[in-house]
Formats: sequence, structure tokens, C-alpha cells
Amino acid sequence: MAEENKTPAKKAQPGKAAKILNWFRTLPQRIAKPFRNMYYELKKVTWPSKQRLITYSIIVLVFMLFMSIVIGLLDLGASTGVRALINGTASTAVTETAQDAAQTVEETAEEAAAGAETAADNAAQAVEETAENAAAGAETAVDNAAEAVKETAETAAAGAETAADNAAQAVEETAENAAAGAETAVDNAAETVTDAAETAVNAAEGTQETAEKTAEDASEGK
Repeated sequence: MAEENKTPAKKAQPGKAAKILNWFRTLPQRIAKPFRNMYYELKKVTWPSKQRLITYSIIVLVFMLFMSIVIGLLDLGASTGVRALINGTASTAVTETAQDAAQTVEETAEEAAAGAETAADNAAQAVEETAENAAAGAETAVDNAAEAVKETAETAAAGAETAADNAAQAVEETAENAAAGAETAVDNAAETVTDAAETAVNAAEGTQETAEKTAEDASEGK
């Protein structure tokens, strides 16, 4: 049986319009990709401290000054050598210029070294002064905190003493009011008892009169 030749189906190729739309659709991502990569790389950077940045800046400035002087001297020496060569005194001029340039370079190197040492001393002094100021500030903060705690304790003690005085005064006034109320209650009770006694006496007199009248009526009836 003969094998059938199977040809793979061809994938449909996107049209020009689809390619253009896809290009515009992916354009923001392609634009943002370099900035995203730059952001991730910047997050990996270890930035120097302020003191180290100042030290490095001073070193760079001193080195730039040194190189500027060296390049200037070399240019001066080259131009002088060319002039001397043109004038027929190239050998002497080059020798003198080389000696002067060497001497100047040596002096410049010494000055640069002295400047770098001075900058390092100034940086160390600045760090020491900053540490001393920080220690003084911490000590002042501790003193202020202790003083504030002391004032708070004194205020609390004064408040407690005032509260105790007010409480004692209130208890005393309450006791006086209670005593006055008790005295008034006793007077009212005594007056009530007196009124009750008078009422009882009047009732007894009325009862006696009624009994006498009843007895008289009874004797008259007989």
C-alpha cells in the first residue's frame, strides 16, 4: 500500500494591517523597556555616603588641577621646543624646558599631595566635630527629658495634694451637712411626738366627754 504524501498546512501569514497594528500595540512596551531596565539597574547601585562623596570630589578636583598643570606645562614645553628648533637653538631650549617642566611637575605633585593631606585632615576634623556635636545634643536631650520628668512628678504631687485637700474638705462638709440633717430630723421627730401626744390627749378628753354624756343619757333613761 502506497504511503500518502502529507504536506504540513501552511500557517496564515498576518497581513500588513495586522503587522502595523501589532507594531503600534507593542510600541509603549518597547519604549518603556529601556527605562524599566535602567530603573532596576539603578536599584542595584550602592551610593557613597556624604563624607566619602566629599572626599572623592576633593581628590578628583585636585587630580584635575594637577593634570591641567601637567598638560599646560607639556604644551608650553612643546611649543617652546618647536620655536627653539625653528630658531636653531632647539637642543638648549628643549633641555631647559624639560628641566623646568620636571621641576614644575615635581612641585605640582608635592602641592597636590599636600592639598590631599590637608583635605583628609579637614574631613577627619569635620567628622570629629560632628560626633562631638551629636554627643552634646544627646546629653542635652537627656537633661531636658530628666527635667521634664521631674517637673511632671512635682506637678503630679501637687495635684495629688490638692485632690487630698479637696477630698478632706468635701468629707468635712458632708459630715457637717449630715450632722445638721440629723439634728433637723431629731427636732422634727420631737415635734411629731409632741403633736401625737397632744392629739392623744385631745382624743382621751373627747372619749371621756362622750362616756360621761353616755352615762348621763343612760341615767336619764332609767
